[in-house]
Amino acid sequence: MKQARGFSLAEALVVLALFGMAAAVVAPNLGESRRTFDLRRVTRQIAQDGLRCRMEALTSYRNVGLVFAEDHGRPYYTMVMDGDGDGISRADFLHGIDKAIGPKVWVEFLSGGTHLGVPRDWRVPDPGGQGLLPSAGLRLGLSNIISFSEQGHATPCSVYFNDGRDRVLAVRVSGDWGRIRVLQWRRGWREWVEVRL
Repeated sequence: MKQARGFSLAEALVVLALFGMAAAVVAPNLGESRRTFDLRRVTRQIAQDGLRCRMEALTSYRNVGLVFAEDHGRPYYTMVMDGDGDGISRADFLHGIDKAIGPKVWVEFLSGGTHLGVPRDWRVPDPGGQGLLPSAGLRLGLSNIISFSEQGHATPCSVYFNDGRDRVLAVRVSGDWGRIRVLQWRRGWREWVEVRL
């Protein structure tokens, strides 16, 4: 006599219930992992593009930088090379004197869940120790340009990103040797911590 193969309805329902419980446990962790990944991806990309600018400046003997801008409220940046020997300026870039040597990099495409800036109510300490950060995401002077000179120096600046929940990452460029660091802060922390990407 042959035995019937397959599952009974009760067994199938038990298996589906177990899958449902596993999904309920895993889904929040996947969301947190995705936010962490997105936040790190955007800061890693800007840090790498900053290093690429610095290397291009050193090898081309010209100022090279990342020009930050917005198009209809959507932030982006592009790599630009000095065209007239007076450093990179927004006016020269808009008039085609300082030329883009890379495409527009849209922040939202790098990371859908990441926001430029610091939420107003988070009370994030300034990494330099001077009080609290404003909500602006860019601290690049009046021009919103990270510029590297042919000697390897840079405009001292910071770019801040948050995950909308409890974490902020900062890409900080020092002026003297153009060193690029990435720092992390979470709600409840008193200080920033340097992270390796």
